[in-house]
Amino acid sequence: MSYLIRNAHFLVIHIPIAMLLFSFVFDLLATILKKKDWHIAGLFCLVIGTLGAIAAVITGPEGERNPLFPQHELFGKLTMMLSILLTLVRLGILWRKKVDIGKNLVYLLVMLVGVGLLSYTGHLGGKMVHPDRSQMHKGQVQQQGGVGQENTNRPTGIPKTSGEGSR
Repeated sequence: MSYLIRNAHFLVIHIPIAMLLFSFVFDLLATILKKKDWHIAGLFCLVIGTLGAIAAVITGPEGERNPLFPQHELFGKLTMMLSILLTLVRLGILWRKKVDIGKNLVYLLVMLVGVGLLSYTGHLGGKMVHPDRSQMHKGQVQQQGGVGQENTNRPTGIPKTSGEGSR
């Protein structure tokens, strides 16, 4: 059980990545293909993705030493706040006016910005956990981990890859 608690962030992050992206895709395709029911799927994915974004921010590690961490944390919180705002606005308008704004161009553009924030946040997180070893020179120790330095950003319990920390 302690493994799950220590690594909750690495387990939870895939929920907002998938759901917020699919929310945008469902709403965009529903608008293009005139499939009104697909907006329901878009709304469902938005709600689940927003809950996942909240969980991802809450479970994120604190005090990370990686130089990319402050930026990753900032973009993660921005993604979460934008998804909360989009969810509240969409549900509020649906509840009060019985209109789903999933096909609204402004909504779709703001959602696209959210997908961009989400993608960049994931990119930064990925760079912290999986540094680009092709850019490292033998014997050079870089802040993001690599040959000759233990990768402390790897989730607990994941085995080392060949060459990692062995020199």
